[in-house]
Amino acid sequence: MPTTRQPEHETPPRIPWFEPLFDASDADAVGQVLADAYVNEGPRTRALERQLAERFGTSFAVTTPNCTTALALALMAAGVGAGDTVLVPDVTFIGTASAVRLAGADPIIVDVEPATFTIDPDAAEKRLQPNTKAILPVHLNGRPADMAGLRALAEAKGLSLLEDAAEAIGSRSEHGYLGTLSRAGCFSLAPTKIITSGQGGFVLTAEQEIRDNLVRLKDHGRLSRESDVHPVTGFNFKFTDLQAALALSQLARLDARIERAREIDRRYLERLEELPGLAFPERPGHGGYLMWPDFTAPDRDRLVAALAERGIVLRPFWPALHTQPAYAQEPDLFPGATQACAQGCWLPCAPGITDTQLDTVATAVVDFLSNRP
Repeated sequence: MPTTRQPEHETPPRIPWFEPLFDASDADAVGQVLADAYVNEGPRTRALERQLAERFGTSFAVTTPNCTTALALALMAAGVGAGDTVLVPDVTFIGTASAVRLAGADPIIVDVEPATFTIDPDAAEKRLQPNTKAILPVHLNGRPADMAGLRALAEAKGLSLLEDAAEAIGSRSEHGYLGTLSRAGCFSLAPTKIITSGQGGFVLTAEQEIRDNLVRLKDHGRLSRESDVHPVTGFNFKFTDLQAALALSQLARLDARIERAREIDRRYLERLEELPGLAFPERPGHGGYLMWPDFTAPDRDRLVAALAERGIVLRPFWPALHTQPAYAQEPDLFPGATQACAQGCWLPCAPGITDTQLDTVATAVVDFLSNRP
């Protein structure tokens, strides 16, 4: 009889940091679009936008090809352009800063609060320039930025306040859903997010003017595709119904996936929170959640390498923006970000990860910390 037992010398199964989860309903949804032969931005995209606006309690949702274009279009829709500067946090994916440049403006990098890894309002005030037009906080990994402090600063200085909520779909603070607490909030539907359309993004806003500007900017300067008159300059940043069908199917499981993300984080905390050599920042309350369970460790890089040898993929924080060649600056202004990006890490947390795999990861972390020289 054949056996499924692995020889002892075989490499253990790989546990990825993150990967998307699909099922037959996702395939059926996309297949129906192909059967209907309407794959451009159309009725399913409009249905997705309606559901997103309803789900998050705002007036409008506008889809985009990805979150980087969502951010750039939102900035342009709010009046940001050439000659302006925008305050952005030092700890973020590089797309936040790239979106500012795509809008024609320049990013001004601001240090972060060590407890949340989000933009520090006091540091932001010190980094204001005469031509600063907007503040773009990032709700890093679903953890809310200090919107009250940032709103006070924005109102005092006459600035637009927007949100990068790429990693915060469905996360909340005491003030409401992240991404609905400013003029416009931008989200990602990339494969590393809790729900995905492959690539994709969207903007939430309560302002009719922002919504109309977004529509014109993403579709060649017109509000309706029924017209061939283009009153202003726009671009082609449309979505597709193929993506919308997948996103609608995934959106139906968002609440269940958020609850699973909380459960994954709880299981890790139960095993690892008290271990010396690891620190777990405070988890968000008020209905918030972390998309990716995070921790900091002075010995992070050795831990990442040790677990990689066992087939387990941890994800270090991105390099701080001020260290990136495209945005390089002297490090003195960014002590919080420097430490966070040297020590921060995300644990494996794919929506389909099993409890057995979670225990395997936790045991490997315990083994490393127990056997350090």
